[in-house]
Amino acid sequence: MNLLVTGATGELGSHLLEELVKDGHRVTGLVHRRPPLRLDVAWLEGDVTQPGFGITGKLPALDALVHCAGQVRFRESHSLHLTNVYGVANAIQLALERRIPLFHVSTAYVAGDPQLGTLAATDLMRGQRLRNAYERSKYDAEVSVRHVKALDYTIVRPSILVGDSQVVGMPPPMGLYQGVKALATVKRWTERRMGLPPLKPVLRLRGNPQGRVNLIPVDLAARQFADLVKANARGCFHLVNENPPRVQDVIAAVCRVLEADIQVAPDFEPNPAERLLALLLRNLLPYLQGEPVFINEDIWPFTEARCYGLSEEFIEATTRRFLGATR
Repeated sequence: MNLLVTGATGELGSHLLEELVKDGHRVTGLVHRRPPLRLDVAWLEGDVTQPGFGITGKLPALDALVHCAGQVRFRESHSLHLTNVYGVANAIQLALERRIPLFHVSTAYVAGDPQLGTLAATDLMRGQRLRNAYERSKYDAEVSVRHVKALDYTIVRPSILVGDSQVVGMPPPMGLYQGVKALATVKRWTERRMGLPPLKPVLRLRGNPQGRVNLIPVDLAARQFADLVKANARGCFHLVNENPPRVQDVIAAVCRVLEADIQVAPDFEPNPAERLLALLLRNLLPYLQGEPVFINEDIWPFTEARCYGLSEEFIEATTRRFLGATR
């Protein structure tokens, strides 16, 4: 197929691009500026926040639009709304004008409220709490896609993307690794404040230690997505870990790398270091409270790229790789 892929240099988009090329598709990647140097992909410069993506040149013949472009920011901002909501409106319009299907990237957390229990990929309006501006923007965008009756669409909902399953490349500098960076910062702050050499601080973090946090390696999510494109599948699909790790196990694996001791507890009176930690992690703390079970049975007929579990060794290895690349 002839595909236009937005967000082609982003975390999911760049991995998806590799899989689409591998599958033999003719891919045009849309980038905001400075296209990568590779000859197996055609590149266009554009801006998803502009009508027609701001493309001045002629678009090639297209069979589908794969819309990966988006911002992962938790605070409300004009830029977030422009990209995640208006950008999707522009994608819808382009798909309608070209009479081609739209593959839209949402997030599992448009309905990630742990009180929901279980969540099918077709579920959207279930009275859930939207916990930040990112979830709200993705919710609004998905509503827009679903409500256009003339649109031929497929929606994918990835959970939290983590490093490549083979531990190659730089892990996504967001989500889990954003938390890793905050933990390393608090450890250094504690050492300096106490005037001590590197130590193993004991800190508490507010959360549900037995709750689950749905982490999926970015390459597996990309392979699942590519298989849906290859099959030209229609519907809504979760790209998720079928047996996600417990919150306390993820934190323990990170702590072994950082040489820290962080206990997850539902409630406590924080000390100064714990208040700093909570401040740095304020956007991520909601994801440590547990989450619903994301049902993904609908994707099984289309892909063999299953994610069932995530070892603590993998979390340690990608954490080391992230810290080594950011020091």
